[in-house]
Amino acid sequence: MESFLISPSFLVAACAALIYIVAGAFRRLFLSPVAQFPGPTLAALTFWYEFYYDVLCKGRYTWKIQELHELYGPVVRINPHELHIFDPAFYDSVYVGPSRRTDKWAYSARMFGTSLAAVGTTGHELHRLRRSALNGFFSKRSISKLEPTIQRVIEHACHQLQSRGLNGRILDLRNFFAAFSADVIGEVAFGSGYGLLDKPDFEPGWQKLMMDLSRATHLMKQFPWAYSILNSIPPYLVSLVHPLTKRLFDIRSDVHLKIEQTRVSIKEPNYLGAKEKENPTVLHSILSSPNLPTPELTTPRLEDEAFTLLGAGTITTAHTLTSILYYILASPVIRFQLEAELSAQQSLGLKVLEHLPYLTAVISEGLRLSFGVSHRLPRVSPDTALNYHNTIDGKQHDYTIPPSVPISMTQMFTHLDPTIYASPHTFKPSRWLASTCATDEEKEELRLRKQHLIPFSKGTRMCAGMYLAYAELYLMVGALFAPDGLGRKMKLFETSVEDVECVHDFFNPSPKLGSKGMRVVLENNF
Repeated sequence: MESFLISPSFLVAACAALIYIVAGAFRRLFLSPVAQFPGPTLAALTFWYEFYYDVLCKGRYTWKIQELHELYGPVVRINPHELHIFDPAFYDSVYVGPSRRTDKWAYSARMFGTSLAAVGTTGHELHRLRRSALNGFFSKRSISKLEPTIQRVIEHACHQLQSRGLNGRILDLRNFFAAFSADVIGEVAFGSGYGLLDKPDFEPGWQKLMMDLSRATHLMKQFPWAYSILNSIPPYLVSLVHPLTKRLFDIRSDVHLKIEQTRVSIKEPNYLGAKEKENPTVLHSILSSPNLPTPELTTPRLEDEAFTLLGAGTITTAHTLTSILYYILASPVIRFQLEAELSAQQSLGLKVLEHLPYLTAVISEGLRLSFGVSHRLPRVSPDTALNYHNTIDGKQHDYTIPPSVPISMTQMFTHLDPTIYASPHTFKPSRWLASTCATDEEKEELRLRKQHLIPFSKGTRMCAGMYLAYAELYLMVGALFAPDGLGRKMKLFETSVEDVECVHDFFNPSPKLGSKGMRVVLENNF
């Protein structure tokens, strides 16, 4: 062993490794385009700093970044390449529309393992092409046409909820809403639901699987080759190690089948029945798009796109609904006002619900406190330098951020900013209501609150499913608290705010890991 350690080849290799490490450290500390920006030295040197907080500490880097801003100011270097900005006024400069090319940073885009989907596409032009095929299907007008389908899923969901809640049985709304949102996205996007609402206890394994996948994004961002290894293992072997993934493989196989069926239906118009012709799916929208070249229509790419839509359309909407229901049930005053507004309506269709002031305020507040996603969203401006200027606590902050530098912001920080939202952790729908005798100052404050409500982000890469999410929120909350709705029978069971508030950032918000769920019982249902 000693002779090996002193051998010339070993010494050469050791010296080369040492030089490589020292040179890399010197480059990151002194030659990097972001070398002059403030931040901890360890974060500038290595991604292991982020790994420690997000992987070992279970999604806690977001809160560490908040501490770094308190120490270093509004612009902080949080890893060897990325800057994070904590200033709501700068949000529109980072997340812009088509007026400026905006790329996604490859390091963050790879965390989902779906680089062929629009959400994982780094380049501006390719993303714009892929996104154009989705925009028509998810437009407000298209979603309004899907209202009967969403209503049908809601009616079935409420029926299942009532039957499961007999004799005071405890119901976990977190699992219920995850099953509901998955069945909705299955129906409206792929033509058939997944039957999760019919499964025992609303298939709690589904919600757990989605959160396990979400939690794994931190690891996959650091080690992207892990996806390749996972995909190379036969599905039945992976299922033995992690049984929940069998459901994942089954759904991916189902998506594959639907893609091929859709191809045939487009070529042979009589292949599908009247229902499918009247309600084309997102797969129809993509495969029928005149703008997509042949390479964009391959089955592997469409599988990535479809599976991403299913994951994105499940957990975020479910978490928002879970949060909204908790805060309504926890506040008799909010509950009374909401029920009174809904009781006064002749009908509860989507167009009616969207114009109800108090319901809209409740949903806005629910979106504010559920954040959409809890993780920062890095963007790259490949052609244009961004100038940041602001005076905070009497100190001037002036920075010119070079082109191609990853810049991120965290919408959770904006939603909890006390300078925008007084008592930010309090669920207060009244903050969204305009008073008839409001002063000009109060009107401006309300305008700013609305401007800074960003659960779907902004710009060319904002959430494609925003209008679908709004439709689910309005229709489900409206149905639950209608005069004959189940929400009026609900009572919280051993549930506190800790069971809904975000304390772990797994890209999607997560409450404390020991939470037993958002549990309720149905009164007068014995």
